[in-house]
Amino acid sequence: MQVFKAYFKVMRASAGAISIYIAIFLGLSVAFSLAEAPQEAERFAQTRTPIAVINRDGDASLAQGLAGYLADTSRVVPYPDDPEKLQDALFFRDVEYIAIIPAGFSADFLSGRDCAVQNVTVSGSISSRYVDMRIDKYLRTARLRHQYGGDQSQEELAATVRADLAQETPVTVLSSSATNGSERGFVFYYRYFAYAVLATIMMGVSSIMMAFNKPDLRRRNLCAPIPARSANLQLAAGHTIFALVCWSVLVLCSFVLYGRSLLSSGLVWLYCLNTLAFTVVSASIGFLVGSSVRSTGAQAGAVNVIANGMCFIGGVFVPQSILSKKVLDVGRFLPAYWYVKANDAISGLSRATAGALLPIYGDVLIQLAFAAAIFATTLLLTKERQAE
Repeated sequence: MQVFKAYFKVMRASAGAISIYIAIFLGLSVAFSLAEAPQEAERFAQTRTPIAVINRDGDASLAQGLAGYLADTSRVVPYPDDPEKLQDALFFRDVEYIAIIPAGFSADFLSGRDCAVQNVTVSGSISSRYVDMRIDKYLRTARLRHQYGGDQSQEELAATVRADLAQETPVTVLSSSATNGSERGFVFYYRYFAYAVLATIMMGVSSIMMAFNKPDLRRRNLCAPIPARSANLQLAAGHTIFALVCWSVLVLCSFVLYGRSLLSSGLVWLYCLNTLAFTVVSASIGFLVGSSVRSTGAQAGAVNVIANGMCFIGGVFVPQSILSKKVLDVGRFLPAYWYVKANDAISGLSRATAGALLPIYGDVLIQLAFAAAIFATTLLLTKERQAE
């Protein structure tokens, strides 16, 4: 077991770089999980836009009813009918909307003549559109009541319209997927898991392979009384243990950060399966990099380019839902794409049925196929290099 023991002695030299990758990943996970803190979606509250209502129609009941309805649905800030003060209110954003009910508005409205509520708004204000909708809603209801509600006085018409508009519809906010509330944190964690495990295992495995592939050490090993098959098996055992340790540490950290919500989701085994498959992919890529590069500078460049490039194109850093079709077409040739695809499918599961799990199993198998192809390619390149 000399090779196996030497494996972990060499690993100590790379412990610092590996720890940096894990620490950065965990720090970002905590920071983003705090930023994505669960929002209580238990009740619905209507947004109230700050407005000023100037009623120039005096004591007309319809105009007063409109002013009262706006007070019920918006936050009315009292202001006098003074253009300069109203302009200051808009400038300092004390109000975002000024509704001006012109003189004779009620009489013109009931007689069917053209009339309109004047308005002055903050430029580019989105909330002012909602105030326009509420005014329009009041006037359309009043017009229907006036035309089809029988003979009513203006006071009765205003009261009836207010009563109609006072009816409220109960709103219940439901979630359509498993990625809500406290679960949102671990969904994010497992999406970025791909970068952490890829960079960490690539750095560790490639460092070991570079150490054992140094010309002088390799020639000495060839002369040692240890069969090449035994030495390779011991190296493979070391790679396996190292990859499993990295995977276990990152999975355990997810339990520390999101234990209760993660366990209650019932999706732990699927996340573990998907991440374990990508861990195998990461080990195979690390094996390829370690067999190809000869210097620490080239190693660092390869680790950063492969890890960052694959994660950007594959949908780890940028969600696949907002990537262009051309980028996704390229991403399909990378294992990170299939990892993220499976992760998104797992996060969206409401029930773990056979039909829902089948695509996830397919994505996992594709990742393992990538790992096998990369490993076989590395063995072929290594054999050709030894033959030279």
